[in-house]
Amino acid sequence: MSATADIARYRDYFKDLGRGERVEVLAIPTSNQKAIFQRRVSYLEEVADLLNIDSEPLSDSYCSGPSPSMAKADIKAKVHKLIHDLVLHIHEHEPDIEKSILIFLPTYYALEQQWFLLKPFSSSFKVHILHSSIDTEQALMTMKIWKSHRKVILATNIAESSVTIPKVAYVIDSCRSLQVFWNSYQKKESAKLVWVSKSQADQRRGRTGRTCDGQIYRLVTRPFFIQFDEYEGPSVLRLSLRLQVLQICCAESKAINDPKALLQKALDQPHPEVVEDALDLLVHMQALEKTSPRGRYEPTFYGRLLSSLSLSFDASLVVLKFGDIGMLREGILLGILMDTQPLPILHPFGDEILFAEYADSYFCGDDGNTGLNGRKEMVFMANLCAFQFWQRVFKDNHRVERLKQLLKFDEMKATAFRLPKIEEDWCSSHNLVQSSLKHVSEIYEDILDSVHRYRPKFLSTSNGLPSYYDPYEFEHICLPTCQQPNEDTDALTTDDKHLEPSSETMKCVAVPFVAPNNFQNNDVAKKLATIIKQIRVQHTEDLSSNQDLDVDDGYHVNGEASICIYFVNGSCNKGSQCLFSHSLKAKRPPCKFFYSAQGCRYGASCFFSHDESSSVTSSNSTLCLPEGGEAKATLLIRLLPADGCILLLDDTNLQFSSNFARHYDPSKIVSTTSLSDTSIFDSSLTGVKILWGLYHPYETIISKAGESQIPWNEVKCVLWFPNFDSYSENLDRQKLLLQNFFEYLAVRMLADDLDNVRVILTMNNIRFAQLQVEKLGRESFFFLTESFPFDDASFGELPDKVSTKKPLMVSRPISYVFDLHPPSDIQFGDYAAGLHSFLHHEIQDDV
Repeated sequence: MSATADIARYRDYFKDLGRGERVEVLAIPTSNQKAIFQRRVSYLEEVADLLNIDSEPLSDSYCSGPSPSMAKADIKAKVHKLIHDLVLHIHEHEPDIEKSILIFLPTYYALEQQWFLLKPFSSSFKVHILHSSIDTEQALMTMKIWKSHRKVILATNIAESSVTIPKVAYVIDSCRSLQVFWNSYQKKESAKLVWVSKSQADQRRGRTGRTCDGQIYRLVTRPFFIQFDEYEGPSVLRLSLRLQVLQICCAESKAINDPKALLQKALDQPHPEVVEDALDLLVHMQALEKTSPRGRYEPTFYGRLLSSLSLSFDASLVVLKFGDIGMLREGILLGILMDTQPLPILHPFGDEILFAEYADSYFCGDDGNTGLNGRKEMVFMANLCAFQFWQRVFKDNHRVERLKQLLKFDEMKATAFRLPKIEEDWCSSHNLVQSSLKHVSEIYEDILDSVHRYRPKFLSTSNGLPSYYDPYEFEHICLPTCQQPNEDTDALTTDDKHLEPSSETMKCVAVPFVAPNNFQNNDVAKKLATIIKQIRVQHTEDLSSNQDLDVDDGYHVNGEASICIYFVNGSCNKGSQCLFSHSLKAKRPPCKFFYSAQGCRYGASCFFSHDESSSVTSSNSTLCLPEGGEAKATLLIRLLPADGCILLLDDTNLQFSSNFARHYDPSKIVSTTSLSDTSIFDSSLTGVKILWGLYHPYETIISKAGESQIPWNEVKCVLWFPNFDSYSENLDRQKLLLQNFFEYLAVRMLADDLDNVRVILTMNNIRFAQLQVEKLGRESFFFLTESFPFDDASFGELPDKVSTKKPLMVSRPISYVFDLHPPSDIQFGDYAAGLHSFLHHEIQDDV
């Protein structure tokens, strides 16, 4: 544990374990370093003497009050100037240029303010930023030791622990921090500036004195500091506990799934009202249900699914609400973006205008009909479009190239080796953060896998074709232009040992990258605006009231003219012709920011109404229900073609072929098996065309032994029932088998223009999630269009069975229907002709 934790409290908490068990505190000795570095702490009094500041009341001037309990933790302009003057003083009097300065500030805005003050001194300082919104690679630049400029690191509390920055000799601690609290009025989490605790200050002190002697300047007076709390308050006492209460209720063990009882045993017990409020909200949302008069709560299917998503509470709600309206994949991405830092679009530090340009090139939101009220939602939409643009343009191009080189192994290896650098350059030229895009991709698959494990009702009809394929004719032609770096370029973008601004960079100027209403972005934005409003209402409405609410038109509230703002201010010049009411008793129009993701910052003092009953339709939408109903043979039979034939791949013992022949014309069935021609006497197989001795997929889809025996021009539907018996529990080999299936089938279908062939994969849904089969299909342009329970009583049992002990999680055979969505030849040229030539040329060579 951290050296500044309250060890005694933890030890005492665990003292009554029973059975003779106890918790020991182990002190880990420091390393046997030869040099022992000193740390000296100075307070505001010493800083004032150092800088010859007037002997005015320092606490009132720089701390806004005589004590932490009476002073706001805001940072005034005076404090920023004090920090700046102190930096210049250190630089002037410290001869060793390699000794750097670490400055702790509470917010992104405070970092920007100090950065602006240091910009004119770029010939003396290299300024680095440590903040959660800064890309990891840029943050790692703080580790570099400069020999001709002094390094200054501006950091939030992200730099308090778990990082040792070489040659930090000076720490300037503003003694302020940004903490998140549950705002009971706004019913959302809000950030607030607070004074740090003594333990936090000690952590910051520990950032120096590691590789050299250290000097710490705390910008509060010594008496002021003495009154700080010893330790910062735990999150369990500050937050709403909605997600934590839900997760406790979802625990498998009944010994710990009562949140009231369990949380009262916590090291710091939350107030019972907070737990009760969380339970009431979850019951109101139908994520929990009360099952006994004693107050026992059981999670519903909706609650278990909600708790399984690795996102914050509100982000998880966004995902499932988008799933309810048939846009699950877009909802997953938006939910992830709500929780992600840094976001995919590059955010140049200190340049909000340039960031706005970058964001507008992906989503401008100028339509005015999207209903988005806050800048935050606009940024989410811009980043969604940026992620989709990366998928549609860069990733699809890579997928096409991989299919073209599928059997050219040497070329594939060379391309794979160069890909990271190619992608990095492409992202840079389109103002994107490569690491953020990859992070979003990884979390996306995790969330999608959870949904497949639980199989909510909306999943069966959820179309996996991404909205970024609308329009199909989308085209982006890069127009690279060399751009010289800005004169104010700082260390965030410079990695030159001589500290010269980096050489010219390539930027694509073919903007906008995503035009208005490309990728259905306006429709998605409207849905996002509605869902955010629904969530806000759900959190704020009277729990006893479920009536539908009216929508306001801007002039009237529930049929009455709303109050005129200008009349209240004494400046309305329209008199009786004003469309708004000049009566002080008139109802106030709803506050549009109250229903945004950011919320209204004015709280109870806002002129506009925060009454949800006058603004938006009630949030009681269709509840997220589990997939119901029995497996029916007709669900699968309806997809079999009336013309042409069906292909059953790798039906080793022909049990599926036999059963399908009872429901479908046997003469239209083609089956492959790895068995040699044997005497199988099954009258139902009469008429079925059986291709013996073909190993799948290497001898079925793409034959290396001459022209394929499969009549591909007649095939209208491909069915496969993967058998993993020979792979034991080796998930990597199972995944490779599925990957090869999709890749080879994509080459065959694209080369021979078979994109109307339907592909049906039947397997256990948990195995489907484990192997990320939807992702494997997507990588070869196969997209899931629907899925439904497989009737094994009619068609035969799958050999692969997966058990699960988790309540309400499904484990059953599912038929997954994939359609091939060919990439646009407008964007990628006539790739199909190349695949056709290559595929049949290879076959002729083998002959």
